[in-house]
Amino acid sequence: MKKLFDILIILLIAGSVYAQVTVAPVTLHMSDADKNGYIVIKNNSKTASWEVSILMKFGYPVSDSTGKTYICFPETENESDPSAVDWISFFPRKFILKPQEEQTVRISAKPKDLADGEYWGRPVVTSHPVISIDDDNGEKINAGVGVEFRTVIALNYRKGNVYTGIRFDTLIAAYENGKFIVKSNFSREGNSAYLGNLVIKIFDESGKKIKEMRQDISVYYSLNKSIEIPAEKLPKGRYTIEASINTDRDEPGAKILKGNTASRKIIVTKNQ
Repeated sequence: MKKLFDILIILLIAGSVYAQVTVAPVTLHMSDADKNGYIVIKNNSKTASWEVSILMKFGYPVSDSTGKTYICFPETENESDPSAVDWISFFPRKFILKPQEEQTVRISAKPKDLADGEYWGRPVVTSHPVISIDDDNGEKINAGVGVEFRTVIALNYRKGNVYTGIRFDTLIAAYENGKFIVKSNFSREGNSAYLGNLVIKIFDESGKKIKEMRQDISVYYSLNKSIEIPAEKLPKGRYTIEASINTDRDEPGAKILKGNTASRKIIVTKNQ
C-alpha cells in the first residue's frame, strides 16, 4: 500500500518537478586571495517544498573514443590527484526550501600545505520534493518523495603560480549524410585546466566561409571532441576545415585563465 501511495504522489507532482531547483553560479573559482565563495539555490516551485543536500566529490571532464564528454568521478583518489574535496566546506550543507524560497550557501576553503597549481572538486547538489503528512499522533512531518535530481557544478581552487596551455594533437574530418563530422584531440599543458572555446570554420574552394560553429570546451587532462555540423545540398568539391582552440571564453562569474591558441586545418572532398 505504501509503495502505491508513493507512486501516486510521484504522478501528482510529475508535471511540476522538473528543473524546480536551480543553482547559480555553475562554475566557482577560488584562490589563496579569495578563500570564500557562495552559491544560491532556489526553489522555483509555487507549491512544493524541496529538500536539498550538498556533497563534494572529486571529478573532471573526460571523453570516450567517440568524442562523447562526461564527468568522471574516480572511485578512489590518488595522492597525485589535485583534489580539493577534503578542505572545502558548505554552510548549510542540508536544508529544506519552501516554495519560491532561496538559500545562499557559503563556501569556505581551508587548504593545508599545497604545491602551486589548480585543485578541483565537483559540488553535487541533490534535491527531492517533500510533503507534509500526519503521523499517528496527528502531527505534521516531512516525508521525502521518490523523485531525485542532481546538479553538478565545477569548483577550481588556484594556488600560487598557475598557468595553462593546450596542444592540438589531431584533427580528422569527413562529409557524410549531409553533414561534416569533425574529430579532434587535445592535451593540456601547465598545472591548471584549459577552459576555452573550440571554433570550427568551413570554407569552400573560393575561400568563402560557409559554416562556423563555436563550443565551450574544458580540457583537464586530455580530451577527444566530436562535432557534427549540418551542411546539406553542398556541391561537389574540396572544403577546408579550420579548427582552433582558445581561452577567449566569456563566462559570467568565472575567471578564465589565459593560455595559448592552437589551430589545425584539413581538406575534405565531397565527391557526390
